[in-house]
Amino acid sequence: MEYKIVEFKPKEAPDEFWERYFEFTETNQKEMNPDDPLPDREGTIQRQKADFVDFYVKRLLAITPDDKIVGWAGFGFSEETSSDYEENKHIAQMNIVVLKDYRHKGIGTEFMKQAVKEIHTAEKTIIEVGSDHEAGRAFLKHYGAKMTIEGAENRLEMADVDWNMMQEWIKAGPKKAPEVTIETFLDFCPEDILDEYVEMYTEALNMQPMGEIESRANIDGEARRKFEKRTKDIGQTNYVMISREKDGRISGMTEIYFDPREGDRMFQGLTGVRPKFRGRGLGKWLKALMIVYIKENYPKVERIITGNAESNEAMLSINDRMGFKKYKGGEGYKFQTEDLVKRLNL
Repeated sequence: MEYKIVEFKPKEAPDEFWERYFEFTETNQKEMNPDDPLPDREGTIQRQKADFVDFYVKRLLAITPDDKIVGWAGFGFSEETSSDYEENKHIAQMNIVVLKDYRHKGIGTEFMKQAVKEIHTAEKTIIEVGSDHEAGRAFLKHYGAKMTIEGAENRLEMADVDWNMMQEWIKAGPKKAPEVTIETFLDFCPEDILDEYVEMYTEALNMQPMGEIESRANIDGEARRKFEKRTKDIGQTNYVMISREKDGRISGMTEIYFDPREGDRMFQGLTGVRPKFRGRGLGKWLKALMIVYIKENYPKVERIITGNAESNEAMLSINDRMGFKKYKGGEGYKFQTEDLVKRLNL
């Protein structure tokens, strides 16, 4: 079939472009998540136009002769200004989407060729990707991708929450950890705890089960401030709860993300308790406090959405008791860049 690959620069896209773009994204959404409402269009444009934080990104579109968008690809890697550049300087990320009626026509392969050429030139030796759909899994395996981790999107319906149990967890918190206090902040981490918070956040990210994923976090105060700006730029809020020990140390945290334009859902971000402070129910206490906060402050939210590695037994145990249920599975994969160069005859 005839098509062309063009670079997609959202900030330069004319107003008339976006209707065609939404035809593409909403068609894909109806296949991948048929029970979900379509994403807010204004929010989608805002997210597409927002700058990434210290991360080089290039996006491509596959367009037919009648100007129909039938595929999208994105790839990128950490820039030297990134706080995690040393940890991840050899890694690129890649994602490819092709509409159902246009698969098996070489579009995905052409996307991959263009991405791998640039990734190889940039001297990235590993390409990490993911998929939660059979078509994507088959495509990745065809080109020799190695699975790195199994995960899932898990959802909690607010109507299913056992609120009595949540209150029990909240009451048990001060009893098991009597000298611990809970603090919160919205969007902006207080300057006086910034360095300790990002240290704890980095530790919590990296102590999650990672399988054979090679990417690692290394967040500093400057990176956090840039992240906060991007969160604002895409129209989201980030609400954080932390636990503080008697000596002031941050021992645990949990966070949520919310976009008021998609007000029926809330996204649960990272939850973590530092190893030396475990065994006192801090994770349950924080999670229970957070869901009660959501109930009281966001009455229109119907569900909480999160992602977990299937090997993260501790967090899955808490989530299971809260009522989270698996919505769909997904996996991480990786390629050796040199292997793809050979397979694609580049």
